[in-house]
Amino acid sequence: MVALSRPSSSSSSSSSIKYDTIIFDLGDVLFTWSPSTKTSVSPKTLRSILQTTTWFQYEKGEISEEECYASVALEMALSPSEVRDAFQHARETLVSRPFMVDLIRQLKPGRKIYAMSNISIEDFDFLRTKSSDIDLFDHCFTSSAAGERKPNIGYFRHVLEQTGADPSRTIFVDDKLDNVLAARSFGMTGILYDDFETVERHLRNLCFDAKARAEVFMRQNACKHLSYTSTGVTIHENFAQLLILEATHDPTLVNYTKYDGPFNFFRGEGELTTSAFPCDVDTTSIGITCSDHMSPEKRNEVMDAILQLRNADGIPQVYFDTSRPRIDPVVCVNVLTLFYKYGRGKQLKQCYEWVESVLRYRAFNEGTRYYEPPEAFLFFLSRLFLVAPDVHKRLGHIFAECCRERLGMKGDALALAMRVLCCNFAGIDASGDLMMLRSMQDIDGGWPDGWFYKYGSNGVLIANRGFTTALAINALKGSGLRMKRPSSITNLKQAWNDTVVRIPYRLRATAYDAH
Repeated sequence: MVALSRPSSSSSSSSSIKYDTIIFDLGDVLFTWSPSTKTSVSPKTLRSILQTTTWFQYEKGEISEEECYASVALEMALSPSEVRDAFQHARETLVSRPFMVDLIRQLKPGRKIYAMSNISIEDFDFLRTKSSDIDLFDHCFTSSAAGERKPNIGYFRHVLEQTGADPSRTIFVDDKLDNVLAARSFGMTGILYDDFETVERHLRNLCFDAKARAEVFMRQNACKHLSYTSTGVTIHENFAQLLILEATHDPTLVNYTKYDGPFNFFRGEGELTTSAFPCDVDTTSIGITCSDHMSPEKRNEVMDAILQLRNADGIPQVYFDTSRPRIDPVVCVNVLTLFYKYGRGKQLKQCYEWVESVLRYRAFNEGTRYYEPPEAFLFFLSRLFLVAPDVHKRLGHIFAECCRERLGMKGDALALAMRVLCCNFAGIDASGDLMMLRSMQDIDGGWPDGWFYKYGSNGVLIANRGFTTALAINALKGSGLRMKRPSSITNLKQAWNDTVVRIPYRLRATAYDAH
């Protein structure tokens, strides 16, 4: 006998489960029908009949078709012939959903696929003559054969006993919440069929390898991972491209401009801002840190120029333009990462002290001028720790406290990916946020919008699916293989080596566009 049990904590995480069984409802999942018939019985009355005790008895094979029609006719003040005609016409409207059929065919290799339906003998016999798609299933369980119907737990117990399926490795799909709840009470993973796109996303995320699908997405969109704004405008910029490069170590995926001096956020003229947009220390720090084309002499020259941009408080301003006196703690973190990586961190003592205060007093908790998610500050701080072990030794415990405080908080895919990466770094279990991140993966293998940075003057947000997806892959990988601790690391690329995306070499292009 299969016990009615609650899934254990170890089985509740989909990250390590290999699902080998899927059970589908038939009506309104694989097949649809219409209650609107060219008879005297209205659609409302027809649906009401389906909810009567008499109909439930009919579906369980306890009474014959004639007995059922006679009984419900009496209940609904109809004649048995009217009831018969109405259901005969309704049967004729039965059609399969081709998109659902195609999805089941993709899911079937390596899995047992079953149907479990509340359906009478007569209706199931008609269904088998109506559609060949019923052959998709290894077996069809019907309420009329089982003498039970959903959501009765006896029906679920019967199916599990007959199939020998492990509930913890079984997915159940149905359009009725009561039925899904009953399946979940056995330890199955239940999916409520509300719309096809949502169900398809859930099934692909549960049944197929998340990292492999994401890597295909990155490869298929190589050099097309463009950023876009909350106003629907596509922008061509360097910043996200450089971060994708750092996250993947694959230059064939990106387009970015190589500079022999300060970097510009935009790859051409400014978009949604002044056309002659000045270079900035944020993109410059990321660019020099992520790429290796600049000579040591030129790099030091640029770093000297950044030091000249410090305000009266010793904080580097964002732009190589003194008419734009802006500061941002995330920008400061990225500048510190550049300076510490090349042995000049001590030159930014006041900048470091401000970053420490922002961390200690959680000043970043509502984002910053240029960065939308609070997690961005923590994510970039983890980059700093990788090249500055002394900084990590001083701030690591506060960093870990902040990571713990953010566990379970609402966030988009990018915020969750950054949060999981930071927790991985700090050795904190973020399995709940990781599960949420996994569930967000889109059908095409990438992750959805994650608002990253924004125009400081008007608050227009900017996202990049390629960057979000690259970080999500690293978050998934890093959760199984914890990042190296920074105490023994002096090289940023070496530090990320164990958690970066690895696109198979056979999938890589042979060249990339670097202007």
